[in-house]
Amino acid sequence: MNKNKYSLSVCLIAKNEENMIRDCLESVKDISNDIIVVDTGSIDDTKSIALEYTSKVYNYEWNDDFAAARNFCIENAMNDFILSIDCDERLINPKTLLSTLSQLDDNVGGVMVKVVSYNDKKEGKDVFNSKMVRLFRNQPTIRFEGIIHEQVLNSILNAGYKIKDSEVEFIHEGYNHDAVTMRKKQKRNLDLLIRQSKQKPNSAYNLFQLARTYLALNDLENAEKEISKAINLSKDDDSVKPQALNYGGLIAYKNNQKELALKRALTSLSLQPNQGFANYIIGECNYDNHLHSSAINSYNAMLEAYRKEDLKAGIIGDYILPTSQIYFRLGRSNMAIGNVKEAKFNFEKGLEFNESDLNCLVGMADILNKESDYDNALFYLRKAKQLAPDKQELNHFIQVVLNSINNSQKNKVKNIAINDLESAKPLLTLSMIVKNEEKMLRGCLESAEKLVDEIVIVDTGSEDRTVEIAREFGAKVYHFDWINDFAAARNEALKHSNGKWILYLDADERISQFEIDKFRKSLSELSEDSGGLICTIESPHANLTGGESDVHRGSYPRIFKNLGVDKVRFQGRVHEQISPSLKENNLKLLQSDIIIYHLGYDQSREIMEGKIERNYKMLLQHVREEPTNGYAWYQLGQTLGHMNLKKEAEETIKFALKCGNLSPMIEASASASLSQFTGNDKRFEEALKWANHSLNLVPNSLYAMNLRAYSLLHLGKFDEAEKEFEKTLELKSKFYSNAPTSGYDVDIPKSVIEDGLNKARNKVFPKL
Repeated sequence: MNKNKYSLSVCLIAKNEENMIRDCLESVKDISNDIIVVDTGSIDDTKSIALEYTSKVYNYEWNDDFAAARNFCIENAMNDFILSIDCDERLINPKTLLSTLSQLDDNVGGVMVKVVSYNDKKEGKDVFNSKMVRLFRNQPTIRFEGIIHEQVLNSILNAGYKIKDSEVEFIHEGYNHDAVTMRKKQKRNLDLLIRQSKQKPNSAYNLFQLARTYLALNDLENAEKEISKAINLSKDDDSVKPQALNYGGLIAYKNNQKELALKRALTSLSLQPNQGFANYIIGECNYDNHLHSSAINSYNAMLEAYRKEDLKAGIIGDYILPTSQIYFRLGRSNMAIGNVKEAKFNFEKGLEFNESDLNCLVGMADILNKESDYDNALFYLRKAKQLAPDKQELNHFIQVVLNSINNSQKNKVKNIAINDLESAKPLLTLSMIVKNEEKMLRGCLESAEKLVDEIVIVDTGSEDRTVEIAREFGAKVYHFDWINDFAAARNEALKHSNGKWILYLDADERISQFEIDKFRKSLSELSEDSGGLICTIESPHANLTGGESDVHRGSYPRIFKNLGVDKVRFQGRVHEQISPSLKENNLKLLQSDIIIYHLGYDQSREIMEGKIERNYKMLLQHVREEPTNGYAWYQLGQTLGHMNLKKEAEETIKFALKCGNLSPMIEASASASLSQFTGNDKRFEEALKWANHSLNLVPNSLYAMNLRAYSLLHLGKFDEAEKEFEKTLELKSKFYSNAPTSGYDVDIPKSVIEDGLNKARNKVFPKL
């Protein structure tokens, strides 16, 4: 058969895809002489990169309609068939595509392409496989439909053509964006889907996509509402039905409705037997319900489904769990029924597929510990610890294994020696990390040198006199390669710190002066369950838009008990915390009168913007690694606020609250920030709601109280506002005599409060 039976055009639409489009075009440049790129408003180098590959680059004014943009693109195609591809996709087998094209019958109008979507995780690649019509005839009657999640399939069938399967494959990298980008993408999709739902309220496909988007945004209530409608409206012979049932099962599972999840997954499996997605949900439900043998059957069925790659399963879309994770689940289930031999086989098999699978490593260590093979148990745990240094459960498990090693007389003698060594330890170590701090370091060390017995400094790459200054104060200096992780650097310093207690400071901080002897005596007499002393941090913040600096005050444990870095360590790439690990060890945090002055935010605009950009990048990495860490999302939201991305900041902080794991103090601060954002946006009812929530958690926050007073003033509730401003003035008078009671508080200028009070008394609205 003539290999050039049909000619091929390649069509793609793009906007701000400079990081993706080159790889896409490289993957298709040799299969077509007609590549069409439609740009919908790029402000980066997308168009200039596209012009390196084709002269057919067109501008198209974006109108919130993906189908319209794609149809404009294919209208400019000149060849017999069209390959539709996105910028974040790669064609991986061009020869297979050309071979498929050369063998098509005249009655074939569209070709199914396998699209493999990856989401890289530490435990392996999270994969979703689907089959889509991406290769189709270039005819006026064949066009995309739908303003989002647009499809060309219906128009091909309506034109009287058949659909053919193929081995052509795309790799889709669109799920590997950072969390903020993904959330913005999902929010955009949500707006379009809601609009499309109003146009087609009974479209099961659209309702299904709407539910998926709500699920991605962690809005389970709306996800359940829309998926229920999709399931009820779809027919059993419709490809949407098993998809909707699978996602409905997943949503129900996340809502802890295991019975409903199981029912939906079983129904999906009856409609499409050879698939992994439904078996995954059934396996998880059965495991949670202690039906471990049934769970094993479902996990094995997943493996079998992946081997067969059924076409219909591809069309409905199949979730592909990393193989090592399936074997972990098999091992976990076998352990639950006492089949240790089979469990060990499964964990080993999982490690064959991914030697860095954390769950399989811990599973192996658990079995080996039970078999009294302590050396090998520790080998697997140490490997796991290298992969996840911040995972506190590993520290506990390592200690369990160490405790399992026989407690011989020899070890008792050794323990006595350790106790003697403990009594000879210095009382207090100053632990620091630094880089190029020659201007700041001396002042910090001078403020603390009489208080501490030992100074440990980890340098992360200084090129100035920082190390030389440190050694002038007798510091022990160590070097550590910077890996964009403050916690990792601080934990390195902890490894070298010998004091019974640790004080940690930054070079741009100064500890207040107090009665050192009295303090050291009280420190040595604290009870065994005392873990940390909370200090007040006073921090002038430069106003990047001009005006006077604000003074922020926060409370943080800056002095804590040194139980060894395996037990007490910092967590978080940036804005790192020690308090979570202190609490995990059941240690109490005590309020102290110590004040630490932080000078690092009272800097020039250039320096501050550099810090903000650095923090932003590290926080993005943090939320990728720990997507449900509310504190990391909160700090990311604050950083977005400093970047003047107010809308994104508001959404991010709201997501932090949804995570449900913020401490009351941080939740109060987050709520106060939301009050500020919504008030600036003239949404005063919402601003009042958030200020009230903040004050319910922390009643004596000057920042939140002032926000509440101004919200009431803007709403015209003058009498209430007057009383609130009077309370705010009274609290202002005590601002520096009381320790902060929220994550941070702000010293509101007296003139700002008095101005609000005068307006409330005179019933005058403030200028907007």
